[in-house]
Amino acid sequence: MRHLLLTGGTGFLGQGVLERILTDHPDVHVSVLIRPRGSNSGADRCRALLRKPVFSAWRERVGAEVAWATFDERVHAVEGDVTSGRLVLPRDVDTVVHCASTVSFDPPIDEAFTTNLGGVTALYEAALALPQPPHIVHVSTAYVAGTRKGVVPEASLDHNVDWRAEYAAATAARSEAEQASRRPEVLRKLMAEATALYGKAGPQTTASDTEARRRAWVEDRLVDYGRQRAKSVGWPDVYTFTKA
Repeated sequence: MRHLLLTGGTGFLGQGVLERILTDHPDVHVSVLIRPRGSNSGADRCRALLRKPVFSAWRERVGAEVAWATFDERVHAVEGDVTSGRLVLPRDVDTVVHCASTVSFDPPIDEAFTTNLGGVTALYEAALALPQPPHIVHVSTAYVAGTRKGVVPEASLDHNVDWRAEYAAATAARSEAEQASRRPEVLRKLMAEATALYGKAGPQTTASDTEARRRAWVEDRLVDYGRQRAKSVGWPDVYTFTKA
C-alpha cells in the first residue's frame, strides 16, 4: 500500500484532497500532519474530519459503519506543525501533498513568512532526510505571478527576490515592532487615548487598555509591513508574496 502524507488536512482544500483519496484510491494509506488544539489531540482532530460535509456523500454511499472503519484503517494522525522547525516524517512516506498555508491576504508579515515559507522549508528538509525522498505535490495559489499586465502563462515563476534575506527580515520584524511599541512617544499617545476613555475608571483600567492598544499597534504595524513590502517587490499582498 502506498503511503501519502497530507498537510493542511483540516483546511478547505485539504479536506477535499483527503476525501478524493479515500474515495478513488483504496490502495493509499494517509498520514495527516496535524497539530493538537486545546484539549483535542491531533488524533481527535483528525478523526473529527470524517464528520465534515465534504465526506457526507461518501459516508452515505458506503454506510457510516464502513466509512468509520475505512477511515480508522487508512487515515492516521501525525502530530506536528510545519512551523515548528522540528518535523519528523514517517520513514515509508512516498508522496507528500502540501496544502498547509496561511490563507489570509494580510496577516502580520512574520506569521505569513513563518508558515508559507518557513513551513515549506522545514517540510522539504524533513522529506529530504527520509531514506527515499518522496514525490512532493506543492499546492500554491493562482496569484503568485504578482501584479503585472497582460496574459500570464501557466509556467514556472522566475523572480530575483532573495527569499532567505526576506525571511530573515520578516521573522525579525516582530521583535523590532515590539521594541518600537515601547518607545516613550508611542506609549504617551496610547496612554492618552486610553485615559480619554477610561481615566475615570482608575489607573489599572487605563493601564490595561493601554497595553491592549500597544499589542494592537504591533499587529497593525506588522500587517502594514507585510503589505508594503509585498507591493514594493511587485505582489499585491503578503499572502501572494510568501506563496511565490
